[in-house]
Amino acid sequence: MNRIIILGIIALTLLGCTEPVKYDVVVENVSLFDGFEDLGTVNVAINNDTIAAITTNKLEADSIIAGSGKFMIPGLVNAHVHVNSLEDLKAGYPLGILTLLNMHTGLEDRELGWKTMTKDSIGFSTFYGAGHAATVPGGHPNQFSPDMETISDSLSISNWIQHRIDKKVDYIKVIRENHEWMGYPPLPTLSYEQIQELIEYAHSKGYTVVVHANTVEEMVKIAEFKPDGFVHMLDYKEDLPIPDSFYDQLVNNNTFIVPTGGIALKTMKDAPPFIQDWVSNNLLNAQERASIIKDMHEKGVLIVAGTDAQEGQMNFGEDYFLELELYKMAGLSNLEVLKTATGNAAKAFNLPIGEIKIGSKATFVLLNENPLNDLSNLRKVEQVWKNGNNK
Repeated sequence: MNRIIILGIIALTLLGCTEPVKYDVVVENVSLFDGFEDLGTVNVAINNDTIAAITTNKLEADSIIAGSGKFMIPGLVNAHVHVNSLEDLKAGYPLGILTLLNMHTGLEDRELGWKTMTKDSIGFSTFYGAGHAATVPGGHPNQFSPDMETISDSLSISNWIQHRIDKKVDYIKVIRENHEWMGYPPLPTLSYEQIQELIEYAHSKGYTVVVHANTVEEMVKIAEFKPDGFVHMLDYKEDLPIPDSFYDQLVNNNTFIVPTGGIALKTMKDAPPFIQDWVSNNLLNAQERASIIKDMHEKGVLIVAGTDAQEGQMNFGEDYFLELELYKMAGLSNLEVLKTATGNAAKAFNLPIGEIKIGSKATFVLLNENPLNDLSNLRKVEQVWKNGNNK
């Protein structure tokens, strides 16, 4: 049965046979992309902070917003960030980036406070996080967070995970980083046996597990342990050509990818020559990354949009759209690109983000033109709504 018809039936059931329900707000005759598909022109009702109805039927409301010619999408999700300031939490909001998924912090209490604050605060992207990433003493990112808790002979994996649960993390992040970097030797890292134990124990506690790894060998091996996703794509030219076994392992284990490859589209003209040379000689360029993303997508790997680095590398505002541009280079349709930025994140992380449905928070973006026709229309934001509020 057509989804719009089903939504209409639900709305009629809610309306019943008595007096028509009157909603707080109705966005009338708006084109809707719900995070997964284009639902065409509908009426969207809001009560308090929640989507109350989606239907083609006429609805009554205290306030009617004319949606004709407008396009509604869920708030965009950046599924890989490292937030260091309150400004980071505000940077993407006017652009419709309304959810940030933090992938490591050296300050778990601060992260928890920001998560609580952003849940309802207008003007701030809603914040989720992993707390400390799992690593060993001296392993990445211990060099940036020397006071973080690491897994060692004196701290078991089960106790380490329980400490993250005590800090109310939303998912568990695991680090496997064992490659030289710009001439520096590899850092210590978790063994494959430790990673398998981390994944299995976190899953037994009901937590999504994502892994930082970026070589074919590592990702193929770790995929055997059934992590929910990898939060980087492949990075190194030495892995070319990519074997079919890489894609097969991801698909067979239902593992999603947050590529964080858009940085390859940024200019390096201001970087020191030795860095430019090392990157050019060692790291995959934009075309090579797009080719791998194309193959992953065509084989059925779920792609979720995320930027990773900031502080002069990738910011949480305009640079997010470079990531989406890379997916367009990979041959994804505009609809599929939009899914990477919205519904795919909801599906991958099992969080109430990136979708518009009855019962979800009224958190969405009204655009002046249709991004399914042209992705640049994502920048044509008329209104940003969070929890039923657009002030």
